[in-house]
Amino acid sequence: MNNNDRSRFVEYDAHPKKFCRIDCVGTAVHSLSVAKSKTWIESYNELITASGQLGLMPDDKKVVGLMLKNNGFFQQPGSAAHRPVKEIIDECNLTYSDGEVLIVNISSSRKQGIYLPLIPVNNGESIKYVPKFPINRLNSNATEVWIAWKDGKDHSVKARRNYKRKTKIYVNQTEDNDSLVVNNENPEDNLIGDCAVRAVAGVLQIPWIEAVRRLAAAQNYTETVINRKQNIVALLKKENFQELGPIVRDGKILTGKQFCALINDMFEEGTRLVAQAGQGHMVAILVFDKDYKIVDTWDSTNRPILKYWAKYPETKERRRPRIIVDDSQNNKIESLESGMTINHSSFGNGRVTDITNGFVTILFDNGSEKKFLSQWVISNCKRA
Repeated sequence: MNNNDRSRFVEYDAHPKKFCRIDCVGTAVHSLSVAKSKTWIESYNELITASGQLGLMPDDKKVVGLMLKNNGFFQQPGSAAHRPVKEIIDECNLTYSDGEVLIVNISSSRKQGIYLPLIPVNNGESIKYVPKFPINRLNSNATEVWIAWKDGKDHSVKARRNYKRKTKIYVNQTEDNDSLVVNNENPEDNLIGDCAVRAVAGVLQIPWIEAVRRLAAAQNYTETVINRKQNIVALLKKENFQELGPIVRDGKILTGKQFCALINDMFEEGTRLVAQAGQGHMVAILVFDKDYKIVDTWDSTNRPILKYWAKYPETKERRRPRIIVDDSQNNKIESLESGMTINHSSFGNGRVTDITNGFVTILFDNGSEKKFLSQWVISNCKRA
């Protein structure tokens, strides 16, 4: 770095342990922390909120874009990008003086980004823009430019064009079988690489976004890839799951189908399981009609169960989670039946259209149709 560059770049790491990973999540969290004076955990939770709104993983560029919009940033038209960071800084020094902050994406990836905050600094004589980042990226080219004006309004010279792209609709044709229950915990029914999130949501009976949040918090928001194996293991340990090795018969590791058939007599009633099916796939294994079955969006039952985690019940009898309701309103759900109307805290009122294999399908008034564990609906929803 030459002397001129030293004055135009501030080496700074917003990570509490000064260990910001230079990846999509790490730099997005860093940039929001610097630009909006937030803590690392506050910024991380902002990203998770956007993740839940879209039903996409936090390292998706669309999620970062929504997080920036939620914090008052406006993406500039294409002509504002595709230039070196140095050139954008020179333009900022001439154009802005009211406390605007910028975040630029310096990655050309369609799915993920590397985000760099450009911050105004008063050097005693004038306000100059500098990148505050762990490493010098002055010579990088920007692919996106986001600006947050001090008054919170959009003062872009011209509006950015929104291109409507045709979305290919994929119909999941996977069907239940003797060792599989097809269910997607994703709030938008997206078929993406969120198997760990879905497995955690299923086995803990919590919403998808809460599973994302718990995975992020498992190592105090230090891990930027929340479905990395060590993060999953840390969360399951916190949730009192016991880690167990593969089951081998005749020199071969049991597949999911063989595993489910064998374990029905191995565990006391109410035991919950999470399994590693193959090298990079996580699934919940739960009881339906007294049989253990894999819960997934596709048929992964032929993959070997290389490792699994078990959480044993406190008692052998199944216990419904304690719920607090206003009994005077007579809205507690004791059981489910087709045609009844219920109220969900997030999706509003809906009508039960199907009850099969421990799952209930609900058609909500907003037009969306969702599938839930029947016991979760009984414990967490109310009569409408």
